[in-house]
Amino acid sequence: MPSMKRNGKGVARFWRGLDEYAGGPEIEGLLEREFPAPPPEGDDPETRRTFLKLMGASIALAGMTGCRFPRETIVPFTDRPAGRIPGVPVRYATAFELGGAAIGVLVTSYDGRPIKIEGNPDHPASRGGTDAIAQASILGLYDPDRSRSPLERAEGGAYAPRSWRDFKKFATAHFEELRGARGEGLAILSAASSSPSLAAMRRRLLDAMPQARWYEYEPISFDAEREATRRLFGRPLRSVLEPAAADVLVCLDADLIGEHPDRVRLAREIAKRRRGEDGSLSRVYALEPGVSLTGALADHRLAVRPSRLVRLVWLLAHDLLVEHGLLRDLPGEFAGALAAAAEAVGKGPEREFVLTLAHDLAAHRGRALVVAGPRLPAAVHALAALANHALGAVGRTVAYVPDPDPDRPDHLEAIGELAERMAAGKVGTLLVLGGNPAYDAPADLDFPELLAKVPVSIHLGESQDETGRACRWHVNRAHYLESWGDARSWDGTVSVVQPLIEPLFGGKSPLELLALAAGDEAKSAHAIVRRTFAENGWDGGSETGWRRALHDGLVPSTAWPREAPAPRIGGLAEWIGVPEAAEEEGGIELVLSPDPRLWDGRFANIGWLQELPEPVTKLTWDNALLLGVQDAARLGVETGDVLRVTANGRSIELPAYVLPGQAPGAASVWLGFGRRAAGRVGDGVGADAYRLRTRAAAGFVSGVEVAKTGRREELAVTQLHWAIDARGRRERGRRAEELIREATIEHYREHPDFAKHMGHHPPLVSLFSEPIEYDGYKWGMAIDLAACTGCNACVVACQAENNIPVVGKREVINGREMHWIRVDRYFKGSPESPELAFQPVTCQQCENAPCEQVCPVAATVHSAEGLNQMVYNRCIGTRYCSNNCPYKVRRFNFFNNWKHVTPLEAMQHNPEVTLRSRGVMEKCTFCVQRIEAARHRAKLDPEEPRRRIRDGEVVPACAQACPTQAIVFGDLNDPESRVSRMHAHHRAYPILAELNVRPRNVYLAKLKNPVPDTGGTEHA
Repeated sequence: MPSMKRNGKGVARFWRGLDEYAGGPEIEGLLEREFPAPPPEGDDPETRRTFLKLMGASIALAGMTGCRFPRETIVPFTDRPAGRIPGVPVRYATAFELGGAAIGVLVTSYDGRPIKIEGNPDHPASRGGTDAIAQASILGLYDPDRSRSPLERAEGGAYAPRSWRDFKKFATAHFEELRGARGEGLAILSAASSSPSLAAMRRRLLDAMPQARWYEYEPISFDAEREATRRLFGRPLRSVLEPAAADVLVCLDADLIGEHPDRVRLAREIAKRRRGEDGSLSRVYALEPGVSLTGALADHRLAVRPSRLVRLVWLLAHDLLVEHGLLRDLPGEFAGALAAAAEAVGKGPEREFVLTLAHDLAAHRGRALVVAGPRLPAAVHALAALANHALGAVGRTVAYVPDPDPDRPDHLEAIGELAERMAAGKVGTLLVLGGNPAYDAPADLDFPELLAKVPVSIHLGESQDETGRACRWHVNRAHYLESWGDARSWDGTVSVVQPLIEPLFGGKSPLELLALAAGDEAKSAHAIVRRTFAENGWDGGSETGWRRALHDGLVPSTAWPREAPAPRIGGLAEWIGVPEAAEEEGGIELVLSPDPRLWDGRFANIGWLQELPEPVTKLTWDNALLLGVQDAARLGVETGDVLRVTANGRSIELPAYVLPGQAPGAASVWLGFGRRAAGRVGDGVGADAYRLRTRAAAGFVSGVEVAKTGRREELAVTQLHWAIDARGRRERGRRAEELIREATIEHYREHPDFAKHMGHHPPLVSLFSEPIEYDGYKWGMAIDLAACTGCNACVVACQAENNIPVVGKREVINGREMHWIRVDRYFKGSPESPELAFQPVTCQQCENAPCEQVCPVAATVHSAEGLNQMVYNRCIGTRYCSNNCPYKVRRFNFFNNWKHVTPLEAMQHNPEVTLRSRGVMEKCTFCVQRIEAARHRAKLDPEEPRRRIRDGEVVPACAQACPTQAIVFGDLNDPESRVSRMHAHHRAYPILAELNVRPRNVYLAKLKNPVPDTGGTEHA
């Protein structure tokens, strides 16, 4: 996408994938069918005749099916805890940590069972929102493949279960001997952790055993920025971004919404400036090899291969610092190096893009922000920090806080040093605290082989993963919802991690294992955390302060102080140097990135995340080699072709996915797949891309060879399963432009009601009397497309709240996924350089619902408050309602999806929501159980009995999880409610309104802010 120009009116149209863009008989057949493939029929020629025979009986029995009694098991609550009312859920504040950064969460517990996770609205890192991973983490608590007890490798290599007492007896004697030897030969390998208590226990252990070595390794690391700040400012620092204060945001392969440790907060901050409420809109630039969520949101996006991107950063730095004169004390040697690198970029549209971008940044000094991504080298991060300093961004759009562990080596350096000591036989005991280095350590280390040489190896983990199977001892770890701890958010705010349930299998936390190793007097995690709280004097260190921290979910005034350090410019040229020569034209550079669902692979056994469509590709149950359309054409590759990818003497095989917007010369693959010891869900899913990852090439791999194997693999891609289109290509093109409505901010200022004029239809006539009056409540929803980032948090939140089953890869391929809400992804423009848009679609709760009119047994009916409701016991599974739904949001249970759910997994189910059986249709209910709960609270309010439900008291699961508050719900009969104001907004429009179904949901049109005077389009 080298050009800043936007597509002209009448040329650009929205399309969902390359098949639809090109057309063809397959896509035509899919769209004309309008609903997924029917279930396969048997070989019996009497199938149709048998169906007709049974049809009459089914209708006759419909009334009887509504009278059947569900099977229930009643357990008496004979010993009720104090303050607990059976059947009334309670919430507790805790924190969810990933990769050394925590967000505050509220966990709903039902009769002692944690069942749902929400964001803590009082916590600065979550502000009430979450992401898909945090939502799904509760399923890890009830994972049937969790370890039940410690395991010891016996003679012959088999593992035998042991009790905690057995392990404690061994460990007590072993670590006592090590303490006598001052820790000689002991190495501890820890996953990244922000826990102050863990840091305190580390100090105590090293005091007791000063010869021991402590290493920290995280496969998804942000150490490049850490090294850059160490060089530039003299000590490692952490940047805290404030994009809401930025008029211009530049992301250099930096996915702030999808990958950053502070992504939940950053998503909301970015969305604040994308709504155009005050007539202004931030402008976002993205330069990246793949297609990220931040790139999808950007006003201007340049798809560029990694080696070329590094050179363009030098051009950007030269134009800002030298040509615009923003840094006058720049050393001549460094200025010369920048000039040489800028000249080497050459002429062309990419250069024009960067120079336009630099001019825009310079024009917004003090209100601009440049961010580099974690895969880019430290030199690029230093140039980005230098640009922010020159732009006056420090203290406004970015601040710095101290690194929590300034003396530790970088993660890759640490794991490399540990591997060297293991290879030399200098490690006699290895204690692995979380993490899975046998799976995700750099491939050039051959870590599993080194691990086998260690005489005593102990692994603490929730399951016996690849590392647990390579160690002598595996100790079952407690889930974060069943153990005490503490954690810091990205800005340093401390939260106490409190358990909501006793450890289901007697698991232990890292704090307890370290206390055992150090011979500490505090034996329990609770005692250790209390001691840390008191020693730091947080909130006075008192009992009152402790209880306040538990209640609020955070410790006040514990964020690190923000700094505005001055850079040390001297000597920059020596260590930054000049970027290496770009790859030869035609070569492939591989981008290794965390999967937005499985992250580094630790969540591979969570079915919700495996079946969650990846936001951009909509791929489930797999990873793939993402290729741009140019490279795919050059290699003769189509989506589904199995490729052999070779780098550094190692190969993997995985299917191709041709992705519009992928940079030429760059291929991407997600990490976290190809697990061999994840569990029954995650084993064997996808390809293990860690095999291509080395210490020297952790983010980008050059010199990659791609070859076709001659095989094909069917991918479970969901984007076209629920196509909202009438028959015919012309109608498809027209309809897509009406579904996604979009304009520039300039056009919006001139024509604020543009969205209402983008869809026209003749006067609507109905056979029924109208309008329908709703005297009580009139529930409705509004979704702001300008704020939706496509992150899928709403999808997982809905699944957790409403007991939506996982169906597996084969059934997803058959089009039978059960999600009640989906996020459609649309492209616009050319396949080489498209723009992207996301649109959440759920039941529109139509007032003139076509589904209600065709159900022969009245299983779908309209409530007095406007909800389109399902009566499950009446449903006989005709699927007429699904066929007649223009939004394709109804889901049919082809199978008894709960048949194989274990009792442990069933503990997560929400008891307020019915489990649907085979042959029953289901769909979004607007979380009616939450409406009824709010009605009950309002009725029994002691201060105002029988009052009306107030605005904001009912928040569906999707709206509550949304980190950007793109989804709003409420009572349309309340003119002051937020949802009423959004329905009356200039940008509001219903979709498919010409069908006269009168949907209750509206969408707010998307806004874009391209550089002025670079396009002649009215509507984007």
